[in-house]
Order: sequence, then structure tokens, then C-alpha cells
Amino acid sequence: MQGLEITIEEPEDGGVPVVRLRGEIDLHTCPELRAALHKLMEAGKHRIILDLAEVPYLDSAALGVLVDAVRRARENGGGIFLVQVTPFVQRAFEITRLIKIFQVHATIEDARRAADELGGAAAQGA
Repeated sequence: MQGLEITIEEPEDGGVPVVRLRGEIDLHTCPELRAALHKLMEAGKHRIILDLAEVPYLDSAALGVLVDAVRRARENGGGIFLVQVTPFVQRAFEITRLIKIFQVHATIEDARRAADELGGAAAQGA
């Protein structure tokens, strides 16, 4: 069984963190992802970029973790931004129609711009 590697890159300027995932996200590994996302949100990071370039597979448990994370992020004026989604994972989002609740971007820079725009809009609304 392949494990899940999670690398969190937090910019020194306090910008949007990038969570790089490598491996399968399933019932056995999704608690690690849930914990990592929870820790970021507890630290006040509610705009998070998830780099899925090296995620060949995820299951319904993983989708549940991501749906919960996007809900919690949005409750706090943030969002989850998916980047470099692999074809299988993209298909899983499309089949379940969850693609409608996530922002999917081709590059980290595209996702960072979208996250910064959301942050600016949230700051103006405050």
C-alpha cells in the first residue's frame, strides 16, 4: 500500500500556503490530509492551494475530507484551490459533480492569483 506524502509550503509573507500531495488519498491516508488541513485552518489559513499533480487516485473518503475542508474554508471567507489535477482525479470530481464546488487551476500561479483575489474581496467586505 502506497502512503501519502504531504508537504506544506507556507510563504514567509504570510501568503496562501501550498499543500503538495504525493500518493493515493483513500480511507487509510485521508486522516493525514484532514489533520494537515485542520492544522492550517486552526492557524487562520482559510485560503489553501492543493497541488494534486502527484495524486493518481482518491476515493470517496478523500472526497469527503475535501468537501468538509472547502465548507470550513468558505465559512471563514476562504476557499480550497485545486492545482494540476490528474485525469483520474479530475474524472472523480466530474462524476460526483463536486467539480462545481472547487476551483481548479492549471498552475500554482493561477491558483495563487485566484486566492489573492478572494482574499482581497474578503478584506473589502470586512
